[in-house]
Amino acid sequence: MKRVIIIAGALAIVVIAAVALRPQPLLVNMTEVSTRTVKQYVSEDAETRLADTYLIDMPVSGTVERIQLDIGDRVEQGQVVARVDPFDLEQQIREMDAAIAQARARIQGVDTSKPKPEDIDDADVKVQEMKDGLAIAQKERSIAAIEQADTKRDYDRLVQLRKDGVVSQAQFDTAERRYKAANENLKRAGLAEQAAKKTLERAGLALQRISGSVDDNEYLRDVYLAEIESLEARKKIVQNDLAKTAITAPVTGLVLAKSVEDRRVLLSGSPLLELGDLATIEIESDILSEEVVTINVDDPVEITGKALGGEMIMGTVKRIYPSGFEKISALGIEQQRVKILVDFDNSRLQLRPGTSVDIRVITAENTDTLAVPERATFRHEGQWAVFLVHDGHAKLTPVKVGLRNDDWAEILEGVQAGDTLVAEPKNELDDGMRVAPL
Repeated sequence: MKRVIIIAGALAIVVIAAVALRPQPLLVNMTEVSTRTVKQYVSEDAETRLADTYLIDMPVSGTVERIQLDIGDRVEQGQVVARVDPFDLEQQIREMDAAIAQARARIQGVDTSKPKPEDIDDADVKVQEMKDGLAIAQKERSIAAIEQADTKRDYDRLVQLRKDGVVSQAQFDTAERRYKAANENLKRAGLAEQAAKKTLERAGLALQRISGSVDDNEYLRDVYLAEIESLEARKKIVQNDLAKTAITAPVTGLVLAKSVEDRRVLLSGSPLLELGDLATIEIESDILSEEVVTINVDDPVEITGKALGGEMIMGTVKRIYPSGFEKISALGIEQQRVKILVDFDNSRLQLRPGTSVDIRVITAENTDTLAVPERATFRHEGQWAVFLVHDGHAKLTPVKVGLRNDDWAEILEGVQAGDTLVAEPKNELDDGMRVAPL
């Protein structure tokens, strides 16, 4: 009996030693293969900017009143943002109204008045004045034609450059506005020249009639009618200028720049304010050249960032620039990048230009597909692999990977839904090794 007890004790010691010396399983994080949506995307920092800006300039020469707006102020479309002192223009209209009334009063006396020698001299002086006026009008029209031709060349050039995507919408809009303004100035100069020609014609006719028939004063009626016609033509020009003295905002937006602070005299075309249309705000981002090749126009974009208060909104790729540029990264690495523009709805958030955001451009997406955590996959002998867990042992399993991102990897072959695998393989983990959940 003593011998049996000794033998049994020895066997127990051997068993305990074997168990104690047996390798312990490696503790690892485990997870299951699941079915989910996997997106492939390009992540990058970005910033909002305004696609369209509007330059407000002096519509007529004159004295601009002090502009009360400051940079950053919001204005509504149609709001008066600046005023030109209308006093000079109003006085010109009053003067013309008085001259028209005087001419009409003289018409009433045509039947009772007779031409006098001084009337002939006055008519001759009128002819000379009208000739001088016509010469001035012709010169102004010639200058306006030259300016119109110059702006047209710039506009035609920018039309082509705009098609090629070389210039911004704001530059194109500025050239277009200048071209339209030049057309209006040319039209206005042409009207002034026509009015001067008519006045000269009437004045010449009046001089001819008064010289040929001193006793016939009916010619005065035509003289005064011509004078009235000329005054009314000039009055329309001044009235048109007067209507422009209240300068309004063409769009709802923000004041981006202010060229004039105090009241001062300025020529027509002098810049006053620059406005930005918040409705045209977009996002600009610099994408690595090797990543931009996977991006296409109209690709969906996830937009996040502190400015959105933890919210995510969607946008779309609006434009991919045709050429790249070099940029030094924060780590001092020289990189080749390409700009893209992202369109989104800013009506609710009202983000301002220069706001930093984060974007993810979704380049591919598969739904209801097998997926594992991205960190569970690794490269082994030139192909992707995972460690499946069977009966407490890690099994090295080759897999075929589809879409992948920072969080998930799509598995096309090699695993099934519900399989257990190592979520984060450790360096010491090897095929066939015993594992246990952490």
